[in-house]
Amino acid sequence: MGNPLAVDAHARLAERVDQDTDDVLCTVQLVRSNPGLTDRLFDQLVDLLVERVFLGLRTDLAAGRISRQEYAAEVADLAARCRDAGLLPLPSAGR
Repeated sequence: MGNPLAVDAHARLAERVDQDTDDVLCTVQLVRSNPGLTDRLFDQLVDLLVERVFLGLRTDLAAGRISRQEYAAEVADLAARCRDAGLLPLPSAGR
């Protein structure tokens, strides 16, 4: 991520995910008497947390804390674990 625009976009995305996570956590408290809405918010929270883990890996790569090979292996492993848990769609038959 040597491109300053890409780094800036990545930082903005991470910031948005962090803010959305905070918003969901605050909102869950406000709607705790509505199980349907609470369930939807928890699903959204899980999605945001998974997205943040992927963004964290990308941040580690950009900061030089992990190599490209380590990044690729970590992303593949995380994606497989998320798919196994039903958190990511299964790959299409064409892939």
